[in-house]
Amino acid sequence: MRSGLASANQNQVNVEFDRMTSKPMTMAGTTSKVLGMFLAVLVGAGATWYLELYSLFFPAMFVGLGLGLWASFSKKVRPGLYMAYALVQGVFIGSISGLLESFYPGIVQTAVIGTFATAGTMFAAYRFGWIKVNQRFTRFMTFAVTGYLVFALVNLGFAMFAGISIYSSPFGWLIALVGVGLAAFTLNLDFEVISQGVSQGWPEEMEWRAAFGLTATLIWLYVEILRLLSIFNQN
Repeated sequence: MRSGLASANQNQVNVEFDRMTSKPMTMAGTTSKVLGMFLAVLVGAGATWYLELYSLFFPAMFVGLGLGLWASFSKKVRPGLYMAYALVQGVFIGSISGLLESFYPGIVQTAVIGTFATAGTMFAAYRFGWIKVNQRFTRFMTFAVTGYLVFALVNLGFAMFAGISIYSSPFGWLIALVGVGLAAFTLNLDFEVISQGVSQGWPEEMEWRAAFGLTATLIWLYVEILRLLSIFNQN
């Protein structure tokens, strides 16, 4: 899920700046860190897929969730933690992607294309001002994503201990579509964090926190699109 949302909160930017470097946050630096985390995701996913380590699905999911929450709520910038999160999440999406691809050939390619197409559309909407990231938008997204996270955890509990998943209901595709929408619009919060950080001259270390938030959202978006496609294939 979206463990990087807390990174978009201004309160989390309130770290001990005096202990950080005096160099300012830049777009180039943030981009390089996003690419570094993306590479870690690819390494984890590629190795899991190639070695068919699909049994790592649940361990990677829970470890990734724990690392994501730690990274989100920690006031200290932890580059090693962010990279570990990316690697573990790569194992997670590699295992779930491999499993679903074995049942529905071509689903992973469609999900990847859908993820990048959606992210590109959201970036264009943010860049041209079609979506305004103001206080009302941020508040709404925070409540909506928190509610969806609670729902997802409850659903996971039912699925693990009762064998019941709301996503398997006739309205499962609609709930999955809501998840895709929330993940997509959350990207605008990440874009705003990066934009504000660069324009306001936040410390260079904050590039890592911004990169973590964007990476977490992209992973969430991919998983939600993959879920939606799997529901359509089942039907």
